[in-house]
Amino acid sequence: MASTKATNSAATGLRKLARQFPQWAAQALNEEAQETMTKAIAITPNDSGRLRDSHRVWLATPKDLTALLTFSTDYAIYVHEIPAPPDKSPGGRSATHTPPTQWKYLETPVNALAPTFSQRIASEIKRKLKSSGV
Repeated sequence: MASTKATNSAATGLRKLARQFPQWAAQALNEEAQETMTKAIAITPNDSGRLRDSHRVWLATPKDLTALLTFSTDYAIYVHEIPAPPDKSPGGRSATHTPPTQWKYLETPVNALAPTFSQRIASEIKRKLKSSGV
């Protein structure tokens, strides 16, 4: 039978991990959000710089494991949704961008990183768990 001291020590360790886990998850999610935004900025059209400068990442917190990535100019959605020729938007428009810039500048990196998103976050949490000595 386990001793009370050992049981208390294990319980203390588990409580500590339970408090740290949301912090680790938020940190890992924020790293993913920042990487995604970095990739998005690299392909965002840059005629005046205003669109790229309007990027914003709202970081996740341990209480709210949600990160939000946006571009907030009044025309960001239009640039994002108007395809290159010969395709046309529902409004009948198309736009040519100088590579590497493109339409779908936020959606493209999100979709590229999404298949392994959970694995990367889990790996980061495992790394933190190992380094915590548990």
